[in-house]
Amino acid sequence: MKKSTIYIVMAMLCFFLKVEAQVKKIAIKGRITNEKGLPIANATIKVKESKTTTIANGEGLFELNNVQLGTTLIISSIGYKTTELQNIQKDEFLNVRMLTEDNGLEEVQVVSTGYQNIPKERATGSFVQLENKTLNRNVGVNILDRLDGVSSGLILNKGLTNGANNPKISIRGRSTLFASAEPTIVLDGFPYEGSIEQINPADILSITLLKDAAAASIWGAKASNGVIVITTKRGGKNQKLQVELSSTLTIGGKPNLYYQDQMSSSEFIDLEEYLYAKGYYTSAINSGYRPVSEAIEIFNNRKLGKISKVDSTNSINNLKERDVRIDLKRYFYRPSVYQQYQLNLNGGGEFNRYYLSGGYDKNMETSVSNAFDRFTLKANNTFSLFKDHLEIVGDIGFASGNTYSASQPYLPYSPYDQIVSANGEPLSVIKNLRSAYVDTVGNGKLLDWHYKPIDELKANSVLKQVQYKINLGINYNILEELTLSAKYQYLKESNSNENNYPQQSFYTRDLINRYSSIVGNTLNRPIPLGGILENSVRNLISKILRFQLDYHKSFGSEHDINAIIGFEGGDTRGNSTSQSYFGYNPETLTNGNGTINPLIFYPYYYAPSTSQQIPTAPSLGSQTDITQSYYTNISYTYKKKYIISGSARRDESNLFGVKANQKGVPLWSTGLAWIIDKENFLNSEWISSLKLRATFGYNGNLDKNISGLLTLTNTGSINEWGSNYSRVRNPPNPFLRWEKVKTYNLGLDYVVLKNRISGSIDFYQKDAEDLIGNNPIAMQSGVFQFKGNGASLRTKGIDLILNIKNIEGAFQWSTAALFNYNTDKVTSYKIKQTSNGNIISGNYNNPLEGYPYYAIFSYPSAGLDNSGAPQGYLNGAISKNYSEIISLLDTKQLKFHGSASPKFFGSIINTFSYKNLELSFNVIYKLGYYFRKLSVFSGSNNYSYTSRDYSQRWQKSGDELSTKIPALTYPANGAMDSFFLNSEDLVDRADHIRLQDIRLSYHLTGQKISSFLFKNASFFLYAKNLGILWKTNELSIDPDYGTFNIPQPFSGTVGFNLKF
Repeated sequence: MKKSTIYIVMAMLCFFLKVEAQVKKIAIKGRITNEKGLPIANATIKVKESKTTTIANGEGLFELNNVQLGTTLIISSIGYKTTELQNIQKDEFLNVRMLTEDNGLEEVQVVSTGYQNIPKERATGSFVQLENKTLNRNVGVNILDRLDGVSSGLILNKGLTNGANNPKISIRGRSTLFASAEPTIVLDGFPYEGSIEQINPADILSITLLKDAAAASIWGAKASNGVIVITTKRGGKNQKLQVELSSTLTIGGKPNLYYQDQMSSSEFIDLEEYLYAKGYYTSAINSGYRPVSEAIEIFNNRKLGKISKVDSTNSINNLKERDVRIDLKRYFYRPSVYQQYQLNLNGGGEFNRYYLSGGYDKNMETSVSNAFDRFTLKANNTFSLFKDHLEIVGDIGFASGNTYSASQPYLPYSPYDQIVSANGEPLSVIKNLRSAYVDTVGNGKLLDWHYKPIDELKANSVLKQVQYKINLGINYNILEELTLSAKYQYLKESNSNENNYPQQSFYTRDLINRYSSIVGNTLNRPIPLGGILENSVRNLISKILRFQLDYHKSFGSEHDINAIIGFEGGDTRGNSTSQSYFGYNPETLTNGNGTINPLIFYPYYYAPSTSQQIPTAPSLGSQTDITQSYYTNISYTYKKKYIISGSARRDESNLFGVKANQKGVPLWSTGLAWIIDKENFLNSEWISSLKLRATFGYNGNLDKNISGLLTLTNTGSINEWGSNYSRVRNPPNPFLRWEKVKTYNLGLDYVVLKNRISGSIDFYQKDAEDLIGNNPIAMQSGVFQFKGNGASLRTKGIDLILNIKNIEGAFQWSTAALFNYNTDKVTSYKIKQTSNGNIISGNYNNPLEGYPYYAIFSYPSAGLDNSGAPQGYLNGAISKNYSEIISLLDTKQLKFHGSASPKFFGSIINTFSYKNLELSFNVIYKLGYYFRKLSVFSGSNNYSYTSRDYSQRWQKSGDELSTKIPALTYPANGAMDSFFLNSEDLVDRADHIRLQDIRLSYHLTGQKISSFLFKNASFFLYAKNLGILWKTNELSIDPDYGTFNIPQPFSGTVGFNLKF
């Protein structure tokens, strides 16, 4: 029996030994590269049979040991087609060349919502993900500026400078009237409440735009304006230490001060002479202290006989030869210099991944007073334990930035101001008071009251920003298909704005003198001698805690379910203080505020009938925003070609009333997708991929400036009984609730002609409901109107992405085109307009039903009459009854031009490459919108030098046939000015096409640099702000900057990136 047992055991051992000998193990090494031979870092290499996985390092190298003979490898990486290598039979070094899935403007293989990563193939929503390469085409220090012209559906609102609540960027147009219109920023999975300037673009791996309800509704009440998901870099698993060093140097030109189409000194003096003769300056001259220009002083002295006609003529001719812009360009502006430095270390082993980076930016702006510097640190470490069942993530970030500027910038009083003498000495110019008055005021008892712009150039305003951010996360795989995660973010940010005015500064001297008084020989100074310090501080602390369950399960080969469910709680608290310190001594840190009585109204020295309090009391503010949210998202895929998804979220906030049905709002979405190319009936070689998507759902928005509770604003003033008093900011509103946006989206993704052409097209409509707006209220309440729900807005449009590989091979040419169509209309607003003048004002605070939010109206023009007066229409007849035309309420008597926001916009990027050399340029366009040109008549009694329309004005009979500019009129007719300023003669199309940038780069890799210390290197040249190629109007106005804002000058950049 024992022998039999021994024989059986020996036989089994022999069997297993035989089996082991038959299953031969091999070692596989290789390198993953793209079509140009450049390494692909962090590519995933998976053994199909055993599910063993490894990650390629920064050089694209990987190694797998003890792999079964005949195995199949599946290699994937974001932005590339998945590659499968079958039946590997021997130890060998594999050179794997992966094909690009797209060029960075289309969605990539995995898209991030901030809560989960979704494979592109099963996404039903509208996503656009921008890769690191696309983001790095631009070299700006602000990451949002790098999105201009490279992201579908997104536009930078450069031309919308007039009006409140104009966001810097918009995704698919507007979804609100008065609440925040800015997209939500999500950084590494959490809503980002800090300053966007504190994010270092060099740390960013990719950015995903969530545009429709299915993509963004998981963010609920934060999603109606779109969501920008930012993912930062991480280290790679099983990756050797990689050191990366990059730097850029950007030099920009001085601004073109002659862009502003202003009068010449000669023209303005002619205007002043005309107005002087009419008595326009008589009141100012008789006051003795109100400012008048040098030319007016000369005219007046000649009239009084203080100077001869010859001397006055010579003096006037000298003034006509001056141009203040010459001195401004020489002393106030300089070429800008931007420097960026970035160093990071990343890598990882079997159980951890790490990324450590440091960045430094130093900018000298074109204004000699302005500068910026920023220092950032970031450390990330990810640990994988218990055979990858437990993952612990820690991320720490620090940023410190300083912005320097002159808090009281110089604005020339006249075009012939002289700032510096022929000997280079600073000269005084007119500021707030008449020169003759300042020369003798106070008989030497007051501080010098002259204003010398050169002496005020030193930057005395500093904005200091410091931010700390900590992210912690734990992911635990309970089962193979079920993961539990807990994540926490702590963010603390401090913004301190300090304006330090020493006693010798004009700002301090002016205030001390203004409130001083001389009684007999006694000088009284309510404001003590010393400097003035204005200090404002804003602190923010944000805490977010999240628990989430992720479930993924495949049932056979036909059914696949992905789901998440979670809870998130947020606590954001901010406080602000501002305080002015008079008699401030920076060495002893003392001040004289205790000597000032804040209740007394002190008379002005030069105008005793005018009095004002000295603001010493601090201003305090605070806000607490506590939220809690419950959310879920689930998708089901059948036969890998039919997909249905759904999401739901409920948000609650302390800003609303106590009633439960108003305190929380459910937001949800659903989506369908059909992968048509997997159908048997579509057996076409020229169609590689074809997916149809359709989504519907609700997103939300929140106006944090109002509350369901009674809110008051302290006026900072004293009433007739000597007490402070407050005003009602908004009455209590227990029915206040979130804004909701109902969104429809229909999209098609396509790849055809063997990947030569790819892209997507989306049609969408957004119906914004329950928007916060002004609402009427019974007058018995004591309040005329209040802000509450009740308005609505409809937005619709098209997003088109088209990528074409025109030429492939050693020489490559590709084109990436973006086309966007967007239009909006206010569908309901309860506050009605009171006059055409109110409608046409253009400040966007008065939405009008049936028209775009940024609607531009004008008064129809009938041209000039034979006396040079502008003419309009009143009830169909030509009229010069300007007051009646303005006060009338009838939109039929106005001309509606269109929107001040582009209806069509996009870009075309062409990229040419040959071996390691690459050239690309970006052309952007904005079409179908309008702007209003500002003219010499910029308001009643404001005869300004800031427009050269003066030279184009009507001057004699017959000029009405060749000009639209009215005759100069005195006394000023305010109604006529208002009519002409808002007439159709000053509205023009803003359509234009511009060359945004050009980039030339050269890449070195592999054996070509083996003799150097670095393993990979790239060098580039970049040029930006290259000018307008075409525009519809014939004016010398850039529609992105308008009449008075000076366009950004040309800039050139040189940079490098080295990997060691």
